[in-house]
Amino acid sequence: MSTEEVEPPHKEEETEPQALTLLSLPEEILENILARISKWNYPNLSLVSKRFLSLLSSPQIYTTRSNIGTTEPCLYFCLELSKNRSPEWYTLWMKPPETLTDDDDISEEYSLVPVPCYLDPHCVPYDSTIAVGSEIYVIGAPYKSPPTSAVRIFDCRTNTWRDGPNMMVARENPNAVFVDGKLYVLGGCEKDESMAHWMEVLDINTQTWSFFSSYGADELRNSDSWFTINALEGKIYAMADRKDYAYDPKKGKWEVIETHLSNIWIDDWCVIDNVMYYCTNSGYCMWYDSKSRQWEEVKGSDLELLRTFNLACGVFLKLLNHSGKLLVVSAHSFEEYNRKWKRRIWCAKIALEKRNGGEIWGKIEWANSVLTVSKSYRLLSCVAISI
Repeated sequence: MSTEEVEPPHKEEETEPQALTLLSLPEEILENILARISKWNYPNLSLVSKRFLSLLSSPQIYTTRSNIGTTEPCLYFCLELSKNRSPEWYTLWMKPPETLTDDDDISEEYSLVPVPCYLDPHCVPYDSTIAVGSEIYVIGAPYKSPPTSAVRIFDCRTNTWRDGPNMMVARENPNAVFVDGKLYVLGGCEKDESMAHWMEVLDINTQTWSFFSSYGADELRNSDSWFTINALEGKIYAMADRKDYAYDPKKGKWEVIETHLSNIWIDDWCVIDNVMYYCTNSGYCMWYDSKSRQWEEVKGSDLELLRTFNLACGVFLKLLNHSGKLLVVSAHSFEEYNRKWKRRIWCAKIALEKRNGGEIWGKIEWANSVLTVSKSYRLLSCVAISI
């Protein structure tokens, strides 16, 4: 009897496991990792691969950043550097901490860099520019221009413009403020426009406009005085030359809340942790004590630097809530630079602290010039957002 030869069992060749790389990760995991990295690294990361570029260019990554709490405060400027040039957008760029060395000066951490976007020449922002999430709304016409009902929206994530819903009334340089998911617009319309049309509101979710009650606003509208508005604890506050007004959306009416005993001229003000702040032309930082109904000075020896920059001789521009800290933006007085007269735009970031006894103290964390501009420049807008 013959025996069949039995072949020995086949021994499989051993293969080394492939090394796990970042690019081999699933899309969802890779996106979650990139969303935890500072946005200021995105331009360089986009050069790594087409896949990185696609992920970092998608609006979804900003949704992820919001969901996991890694959004960062960003500052956007719109400048007209000369009458012969179209307005340009800039953003305040902060050098990522991991790129800093011990030899770096703190002044090198921040600078203004151009934002690659096209600005519609018929939509020049001036005062009526409001941050809504990661977008900037430009409302109506610029100062001393024919009124328009147009609204343009700039998406800071993609650096692109789109048309927003037109207002019901054409306006020129109106006041605007964002409160509880709604965008309130005041004034800027023709004098023969009815009082009922003096104010309208945009619901951000539905993107629809409607008029809202202007009861009690006759005096504010007819005062012919320039005023600034802001939001505090769900109410709209308007600071005028001699009086301050408050509007409660729940009650639907305006009321006078303060009559100045002396002329207090407030160019701009902001709210941080339900406290109002403004800077005087002489460089003093002030806060409003709601109990005593008086403006008090923010304490702190290094705040002398605000006066060193000489706001009185320069031009004060803007106060902003920069992620819970006070950002003062100003333009230094004229100086000779390469045989030409120039201005320097500078910023100071101030950390605030409430102390026992009711005082508020400030400490300057950073202050420096961020851009040198020509004598004929105009700052059209300055907006703080989170991305």
